[in-house]
Amino acid sequence: MAFGFAVLLFVVVASLVLVFGYRSYVRPGRVYDRLAVESGPAGAAGAPANPDFFTVIEFMERVGRAIPPAPAKASRFQALLIASGYRQQNAVAVFYGAKIALAGGLLALALLFQLGPGLPMTMRLFLVVGAIVAGYQLPDFLLKRRLKQRRNRLRMALPDALDLMVVCTEAGLALDRSFQAVTQQLAIVHPELTDEFSLVRAEITAGIRRQEALENLAARTQEPEIRKFVTVLVQADRFGTSMGDALRVHAEYLRVRRRQHAEERASKVGVKLIFPIFFFIMPCMLLVTAGPAAIQIATHLGPALGGH
Repeated sequence: MAFGFAVLLFVVVASLVLVFGYRSYVRPGRVYDRLAVESGPAGAAGAPANPDFFTVIEFMERVGRAIPPAPAKASRFQALLIASGYRQQNAVAVFYGAKIALAGGLLALALLFQLGPGLPMTMRLFLVVGAIVAGYQLPDFLLKRRLKQRRNRLRMALPDALDLMVVCTEAGLALDRSFQAVTQQLAIVHPELTDEFSLVRAEITAGIRRQEALENLAARTQEPEIRKFVTVLVQADRFGTSMGDALRVHAEYLRVRRRQHAEERASKVGVKLIFPIFFFIMPCMLLVTAGPAAIQIATHLGPALGGH
């Protein structure tokens, strides 16, 4: 039992250290590497990656290919992974392999807890089932969280891209050239949106109709604001209206929506603060203000009330 707790504590601490190191050092390092590649020689982009990371990826891929998911489930995973920014061919296999490997790893940890005596059978069964379910559902939770964050970044980057597209269209550029200008100018600030725009331009260059390429953009991102943006472009192209005016009106609409969303979140702060204030702040204030008085009352009146 003690050995199982020690292993679990080690895993939790190691996971926290890995997450902190990734957020504090790895992600900023990638930004600096991207800036160095943009400003440095072209050969810097061919630097080898961490071999240990690819070893883990290959292990997950082998597990996912050995136990493949059902076709319907694989299609759903692929749509979520593409919307989250994972477009590799082995993304579905790696993701499903991670689900199986985490379920097996947490099951092994749960079995370690059962080595010691004293655990009832109900608790043993709960640990086994809970470990399998938690390990299998954890990648889904992380994927949905990344999808939500990416959609939020796309939504926040869209007004800036629309302003630049308005300038490009009013200068006489076509829509695909406007996408190219946005991709070149906002690649460092908004990499997710510029990647999607570069794919749209590549599809148009490859011969796909403009409307179909824009609809593919909406289907890939699964972001409602981008779907509205695609609808505006398709209708302006179909009815022959001014593309610059349509983009300007839609950019203003997006800024109004952003301001309304910020006001809505600010108005919810008072309601959300009720529970922390009631359960955490108010007891501390009562302890600080009424605590000394209660001690004095108990010290002086306690013996008198007790008859001493």
